[in-house]
Amino acid sequence: MNKPLMVHVITNFAGVGGAEMMLARLIQCTEDQYQHVIIALMKTSKVYQSTLDRCQAHYALDWNGINTLGTVSKLRTLLKKLQPATVQCWMYHANVLTSLSIIGLAQKPKVVWGIHHSLASPKDESISTKIALGLSKILSQQASAIIYCAHSSMQQHQAFGFKNGNSQVIANGVFLDKFQPNPQLHEPTVIGFAGRYHTAKGYPYLFETMGLLRDKNIIFKVAGGGASLDNVEVKALFEQYQLDAQKVHLLDQISNMPAFYQSIDAFLMTSITEGFPNVLVEAMASGLPCISTDVGDAKYIVQDLGSIVPPRNAQALAQAILKYVQQSNDEKLQLKQAVRERVEAHFSIEKVSQQYMQVWSQQA
Repeated sequence: MNKPLMVHVITNFAGVGGAEMMLARLIQCTEDQYQHVIIALMKTSKVYQSTLDRCQAHYALDWNGINTLGTVSKLRTLLKKLQPATVQCWMYHANVLTSLSIIGLAQKPKVVWGIHHSLASPKDESISTKIALGLSKILSQQASAIIYCAHSSMQQHQAFGFKNGNSQVIANGVFLDKFQPNPQLHEPTVIGFAGRYHTAKGYPYLFETMGLLRDKNIIFKVAGGGASLDNVEVKALFEQYQLDAQKVHLLDQISNMPAFYQSIDAFLMTSITEGFPNVLVEAMASGLPCISTDVGDAKYIVQDLGSIVPPRNAQALAQAILKYVQQSNDEKLQLKQAVRERVEAHFSIEKVSQQYMQVWSQQA
């Protein structure tokens, strides 16, 4: 029995963003049911070599914005040759260029759009993304289905003008066996943060929170590119709040996230904007209760198994951390189990793959 062909069109298969990671996991999890082909509008990278090796074929079309018409034409030729029943798109430009490339084809595949972006403020997007958004609004009804990675993102895009009767949310899935809860609690309590140094991640609020708690018996571990005293802005925040290097460990970029999660007791997210924060799912898979700002789908992920506070509010973050620290060890260990169970029930890669395959198998 021949496995059906699934063609994925992605804007770029080279970065380490949420869409790329999800595509890599999805192919790994569905290779027994489907033959996969990846078409990257821009480039493919060796970072994803193991994923590319699992594919029947992969193509990179070297799109650079200027050669858009040529890229659409190349894509059209490829889709005519491959004749897939369904094309799964990943990100705005892939959605738009795929929908344009099948106009007038005698045998049109079903095109499923994938949106992995939050749209808190369209005016702040790049010119290229603004153009893609404008075209998406017009073409959104042409897609057979639209998959959003977050409820918040679906609401934002629909308010912006995306229209499609077959729209649904499929969360980003996680390989749960990669993350395991540490059965031990640390003494003193260790609170962890992971996020690169970027405005969206809310570093000023993170440091203000640590400043408010600097007299408490709590250790903070901060991981992410730029989280180091070599970064002058981070150094200034560290000094402004008179933090102590014994209690605030700046770890910069780290490669072993599962080990990082094992080394902490609860996870802190101070972002001022997010779509679907994968890091919360990973933390919960590692048995960590999360204290997070109310951004993107944080509330949907964490529910009542942690604390959700308004963004840009260090006072509220500090209070939520104290509330966790003051719980008994028994309560903390129960929470550990409950957060892991929630992720197993909703965010495992197996669950998420089933949801994607259900959309792919719908009749156009």
